[in-house]
Amino acid sequence: MLGKIRGKSSTNEFWFLIEKTTRKFQYIKASHPDGYHVLAQVVEIETTEDRSLAKCNILGFRNDKGVLKSVKYPLEPGTDVEIAEDEFIQTTLGLNKSKYGAYIGKLEGKDIKVYLDLNRLLTRHCSILAKTGSGKSFAASVLIEEIMERNVPVVIIDPHGEYGTLKFPNDETEGFERFDVKAKGYKERIIEFSPDIKKNPNAKQLTLSSNNLTGKELMHLLPAKLSGVQIGMLYSAIKEMGDQVDFDTLLFSLQQEEINAKWSLINIVEYLKNLNIFSKTPTSVQELVQPTKGTVINLKGVPEEIQEMIVYKIIRDLFDARKNNEIPPFFLVIEESHNFCPERNFKEAKSSSVIRSVASEGRKFGLGLAVITQRPARLDKNVLSQCNTQIILKLTNPNDLKSISSSVEGVTAETEDAIKNLYIGTAMVVGVVDMPLFVDIRPRMSKHGGDSINVLETFAELSESINSEVLNLIKPNKTLADYKIETGSKNATTILIPCYILNCTIDNHDFNLLININSAELITDIETAIGASIVKNLKPLTEQEEKILHIAVGLNKEFGAAELFHQSGVQFTELYDIAKTLAEKNYFIESSGKFKVSQALSFFLKLRNYTCFVHPKFSNITFDRKLEVRYDIKLITQFISKFIKINNQKEVWLVKYEG
Repeated sequence: MLGKIRGKSSTNEFWFLIEKTTRKFQYIKASHPDGYHVLAQVVEIETTEDRSLAKCNILGFRNDKGVLKSVKYPLEPGTDVEIAEDEFIQTTLGLNKSKYGAYIGKLEGKDIKVYLDLNRLLTRHCSILAKTGSGKSFAASVLIEEIMERNVPVVIIDPHGEYGTLKFPNDETEGFERFDVKAKGYKERIIEFSPDIKKNPNAKQLTLSSNNLTGKELMHLLPAKLSGVQIGMLYSAIKEMGDQVDFDTLLFSLQQEEINAKWSLINIVEYLKNLNIFSKTPTSVQELVQPTKGTVINLKGVPEEIQEMIVYKIIRDLFDARKNNEIPPFFLVIEESHNFCPERNFKEAKSSSVIRSVASEGRKFGLGLAVITQRPARLDKNVLSQCNTQIILKLTNPNDLKSISSSVEGVTAETEDAIKNLYIGTAMVVGVVDMPLFVDIRPRMSKHGGDSINVLETFAELSESINSEVLNLIKPNKTLADYKIETGSKNATTILIPCYILNCTIDNHDFNLLININSAELITDIETAIGASIVKNLKPLTEQEEKILHIAVGLNKEFGAAELFHQSGVQFTELYDIAKTLAEKNYFIESSGKFKVSQALSFFLKLRNYTCFVHPKFSNITFDRKLEVRYDIKLITQFISKFIKINNQKEVWLVKYEG
């Protein structure tokens, strides 16, 4: 027994005189005059010179039908107060595992697993609120893992490129045994897209549909404020095009205007066009939402105004597709949501309106929403109030706390103080029951990607070893220790291979290639550093030979000299000699007077098949050997640029284990 109820008691709370050590937020029980036990929680403790009193909020009791009910009249003074057993807490709060339960952690200080009702979560929305560094992205990833375990499609708006690590199993196993979880990655089920794969080379190219882009949408999306005159010109030009917007036609129409204000408007439209985000062959909504898959929209490095535009278009297209039953039900996660749907007195983002629509109407169409923010005060209150489940981690900003109090049911003055004093990794969860629960979030099964960069650690220990440097590294998924265990080699060594990442373009699609400049190979397997030779059997070309080669590549079939003659303007006899020379140099294969592109050349026509999905990172590494640079990257890029466009290049080092 902890003590006896004393003084004023109501149907919502009571005080008891402490006779045995009691802690804040401890779960206790007391007998009700009707013959059942009531579950309550200590929310405050007051101590004077001669006594200690604990204030308790009543959570309720389970009736004969298993329904959690509130008491109808107060507990009587003098009633014994006892520690609540785990089984009693679990049964009363309804924390038992269910078919649709998402395991997020354990009740603080208890060995009781907490499950969120996924069906409620997916239909009534969720918010995850915390200050920077308090674990909001970590908690969000735990929730995403649970949703993916149920094969529900997930689309994640990721402004900082944190969620791609869901692909890989967690290599930090602390807490795994206590929380009963195991490391797991979702490499085969996570698809990452980005509008800028130069900065995010581990992602596929994201393009938006211009086929359904209306004039009204275009005016909404333009990344600049327009004057009244410019709006009039734009409206007039769009009206002539009908429902569908074509950038080239629009620019031509604007150029016909005789007002000087047209030039700044033309520049804005050209800027939007040259972003290459809009395409006649866009990333389809079916690619973004697939059963059992999780899609990460990686916006790292994309300017804020362009992020808003992309988020608006993606969510609008997905919402419309879901309304028309073109894609399955899915869960939408928006990280840093205060930037995409801010409170109106801060600003109006281009994506605000569509997010408000999803928050208010999405559940009708099977579109669940999770908003994640470090600044609740700056998030649209209508969106926040639509979230029936809240996972709140440490917050200290008074405005943010006030915002939560006004938008989230069940948050009182006592819980406000508790939020400020939460430990990292502990969350106040609202929505499981009527009262907030304090939950220790379980470890992630997948690798965490939201940690801040430790600058000091990056440059630590450089002076301790001659073969120790901070380099831009591409590492295999396996560590040296893993390699030694797998191969049984105790003397395995770490080799650094000099490489370049080339960002390239074919048919308006960007992709990356990884070139080994020690062996002049195109790396096809990061784990083993296996590659295919770039310069094997191919010899230099004259300007005339290059011209004929490009024509032949464009034909994409077996051809005769006559077909080249019609397109080249080169004399027939000279052209036939050039084709023969290209065959001798192993670019063409000749058979019965006909020619076709050689297998060696076909390799370069299919370079996009060797896209490199890796993201180098500056890290401190101790190595045994660093291979020398044997090939000039300028000569290699000059050669490859005969077949594809190279946008830029970045020096990196590929880590390989040997022995």
